[in-house]
Amino acid sequence: MKGVWSKILKVDLTAGTSVIERVPDHVYEYFLGGAGLAAYYLWKECPAGTTAFDPGNRLTFAVGPLQGLRQSGAAKWSAAAISPSINMNADSGATAAFGSVLKQAGLDAIVMHGRANRPVYIVVDNDRVEIKDASALWGKDAYEAHDAIRALEGDRFEVATIGQAGERLVRYASIQTGKKSFVGRCGLGAVMGSKNLKGVAVTGNQVCPLHDQKAADKASTEANARMVAIDMSKPEEFRIKRLGTAMATALFAPQGNLPIKNYREADFPEGVAKLGGMPYVEQLNAEPWPCRGCVIQCHNHVTVEHEKYGYVGKGPEYESFAMMGFNVMVDDMKAVAYAGELANKYCMDTISLGGVLAWAFESYEKGLIGKDDCYGLDLEWGNADAMVELTKKIGERAEGLGHLLGEGTAIASRTLGGGSQDWAVQMKGQEIAAHNWRAQYISALNYCTGVAAGPNHERGNSQHIWVGHILLPEWGIDHVENEERWSWDKAADRNAKFHDYCNLINSAVHCKFMEFRGYTLTDLQKTINAATGLDWSMDDMRRCGDRITNLQKLLNMRYGWKKSDDFSYPKRFMEPVSTGPAAGRIPLGLDEAILDYYRCRGWSSDGKPTPETLHNLGLREYAA
Repeated sequence: MKGVWSKILKVDLTAGTSVIERVPDHVYEYFLGGAGLAAYYLWKECPAGTTAFDPGNRLTFAVGPLQGLRQSGAAKWSAAAISPSINMNADSGATAAFGSVLKQAGLDAIVMHGRANRPVYIVVDNDRVEIKDASALWGKDAYEAHDAIRALEGDRFEVATIGQAGERLVRYASIQTGKKSFVGRCGLGAVMGSKNLKGVAVTGNQVCPLHDQKAADKASTEANARMVAIDMSKPEEFRIKRLGTAMATALFAPQGNLPIKNYREADFPEGVAKLGGMPYVEQLNAEPWPCRGCVIQCHNHVTVEHEKYGYVGKGPEYESFAMMGFNVMVDDMKAVAYAGELANKYCMDTISLGGVLAWAFESYEKGLIGKDDCYGLDLEWGNADAMVELTKKIGERAEGLGHLLGEGTAIASRTLGGGSQDWAVQMKGQEIAAHNWRAQYISALNYCTGVAAGPNHERGNSQHIWVGHILLPEWGIDHVENEERWSWDKAADRNAKFHDYCNLINSAVHCKFMEFRGYTLTDLQKTINAATGLDWSMDDMRRCGDRITNLQKLLNMRYGWKKSDDFSYPKRFMEPVSTGPAAGRIPLGLDEAILDYYRCRGWSSDGKPTPETLHNLGLREYAA
């Protein structure tokens, strides 16, 4: 098959050795690459009983057939492992330039296992692979480690590193690359830390042959031009190139889609006025900071001038300032941005961090923890200084509350007790993201049924039918009414299609943010076929996504998933708010909707793929 190298690098950190493994075409024809390829290696090499911090856990960095194309969004890469937050298989993604350069190194993936006897980093330079001592880098933040590795190896290397949170096994630790893009969710940075792996540096100059270079260039040129034109047609406050994901506040607030005060409130006028939108650009001096080849340019580089919160670097994404701003009632944009950059350097997922902070603030409000437990901090809602300082304590795994909060809200609430599980807004061990289920019930269904990375908004994306007005007409989702966001009719089918779509695009590997400016399934189909020569129809595309979803479900089952896990959603799901666009709305009927999703997928009433479904997808051998 064209568009892939048909080879991966396997690194044994215990032995300090590496080997190239050839991958047969049928694996790519089934799972394509990226997230699908990573799931295949978990199935192949991580049996039941393997845990997140077990040396046998496979941490995979993978690309797909789209890396190397001159198409916006094709700099993406996927990472996967057994997650320390959900204790099942999980994948996440990042951009910058690391994925493109990994492909130029002549590889489709790096699969790492074992545990080094001292801190190390991996260097890949085309066919040369070395495992080098990183003892001097251990204890440094992720950006310092990034700069140190590039100083040692050269600026032509793209680098992925972890910070102190990963070293100290914060269960939602992330991995950074380019000092601006993050493998955010599911704690894969802690998996890296458990392996004594501080970083991975890659470079290369190889060009992967495509099936039809001219067709690939044509598909890229057309898609890129359309996305630029659509973005430029928007008012300034809704241009991604101007605001990045900060534009989401103006979109989400009128829908009741914001996470306010640990999801307890519907209104936060001061926050809506100050967080996101044009104030984001003006206060943070934000400028576009694109990933390689991107015309959307949603990342921002900021220069923040402030006595306490000043810094120069990455601007927060919507999820960051929503979870660390709205969710703890902090309306100071500079404080939220600064706390987010601290989290980036420690390498902590800002979604989970925001959920953890809000749980701690509510526990303080209700008297379960006091100042003596909080290092003298006053965790009053809206206290920016306390939010910033507690972020530091968690990143450092400070003794006491900081260490406990690094375990996530599921473990922290079980440990603290006192009813605090009632306001732990998490499922399966992972905090819920900044999309409010009251605004569109399908969000709750997605959180309950996701198999790629637990309750993950970006591995389901079905909320974007209303949140971002994203449809999949090629797969039958071509029109919706606003009121349907509070209906279960067609929700199971739509949710299943978006799960499969996300798995398809994360395995291709492509950035889903392109869809916000008109990138379509047809664009993806043209590009995949031009790169690979697979000649896939739309049915073939859906079948690939469906196959990956079912493989991930089989992995869930292998690592201990139970049907009851899907129904153990946060108590707050069924607590309404009294004002705002979603007043009185709660997802009643969610249990039946989950069962309907099972039926739609061809799974049993226990939520397991049936033998017939696996046979139809060619997956019978994977169920063994």
